Amino acid sequence: MRGTKPAMRLCAALCAMMIMVAGCDTTNRPQQSETENALPARVQPGALVAGGSTVVAEFVHNKWIYLPAASVVNAPSSAFQTVDVSATGEVAATTPGNGDTLTGGSSGSALWLYQRGWRPVEIQGDANVQVHAFAPDGTLYAATDDGQLAGLWKRTNEGWTQVPGTTQMGYITSILWSPKGTLTVVSIPDNGATTIWQQIGQKWIALGGENAPFAGDTLTIQWSPSGQLTVGSSGHGAFTYENGTWTPAGGVPTPISDVQQIGWSPEGNLYVAGHTSGSTGLWELSGGHWHEVNGLGQAVGHDKIREFGWSPQGVLTVSDGTACQLFQLQSGRWVCIWNKTKASDPDALPPYFAWSPQGTLVCDGGDIGGLWQETANGSWTLIGGNQSPFRGQRNVSFTWAPADSTTS
Repeated sequence: MRGTKPAMRLCAALCAMMIMVAGCDTTNRPQQSETENALPARVQPGALVAGGSTVVAEFVHNKWIYLPAASVVNAPSSAFQTVDVSATGEVAATTPGNGDTLTGGSSGSALWLYQRGWRPVEIQGDANVQVHAFAPDGTLYAATDDGQLAGLWKRTNEGWTQVPGTTQMGYITSILWSPKGTLTVVSIPDNGATTIWQQIGQKWIALGGENAPFAGDTLTIQWSPSGQLTVGSSGHGAFTYENGTWTPAGGVPTPISDVQQIGWSPEGNLYVAGHTSGSTGLWELSGGHWHEVNGLGQAVGHDKIREFGWSPQGVLTVSDGTACQLFQLQSGRWVCIWNKTKASDPDALPPYFAWSPQGTLVCDGGDIGGLWQETANGSWTLIGGNQSPFRGQRNVSFTWAPADSTTS
């Protein structure tokens, strides 16, 4: 056996030389898969996804992971304004349409899809696309912003397909789904009257138009916990749709005309708020009457309100547009829970907030920028710390990927 070792060493050397020679022959070398080490096509289930400046990233395992462009040509050059995630984990983001140009290109795009890199969306050659929404099954629906291409469009395996019966809708302003999955569209037809449409079977039904009390207003659409369609209008208050008729919410006129946000308390009472000086305060509809929401301590909600909502524990939370701070109504008293921004700051901006699926309160930092989360002891930390790509950036848009989305 000892005598075989030199032969074995010689054989090994010859094999190594053969491998080296074969390595120089690129025609016989197995080709590397194009998808190997490729950028991910979708974000991970449950991840925090945010967009600000020219960056979109997901926060996974306590670190930010960038969603970069696939190439320099397909790189958005304007700041991301909104970010959205489908039920399957696909990311869509918008940038300013007319003012945006592609690096190295000449056309603008307002809607981008992340598919192993950012891809500008064009429908029938029209890149002025910003109105969009993902259906519950992940299908993307969109409409052009410039009014040059009529109707509502959906993305299929064959490309963009016009939804039948939508060419008469005019300028589409929003796309929504009811809790039961009914496709709903808000548009401004040629007569100028803001109209709500719903797809019933293969037909489109107009729920009011030029004869509706809010005709011509900008609308905010919501459904009550019982599924009743409710509208907040920019000039005539809040309305509900029942038995084919629009009536004032609760059967009584809304105390403010410019309703910008609608919400229901855990007890099922309707709340409304506005953003203009002529529609101040936070109002609750209960017992057939409207009541202004008040509390002890600092006056909150008597002027501009950016946002309101309830924590998972049912605590009313308000982003006060006057103080530029966050308050919660605890035991009948308004308690400030975010004071890092102040109305006296230059370019003061109230923060936008939301709760994660785990119940953690997150806000965009107002005029100090970034994304922040509230800790168990009530303090706030910058998500990702000094390594956050959104540190100091204002108006960061954020959302969470569905927990059951798939990745590839």
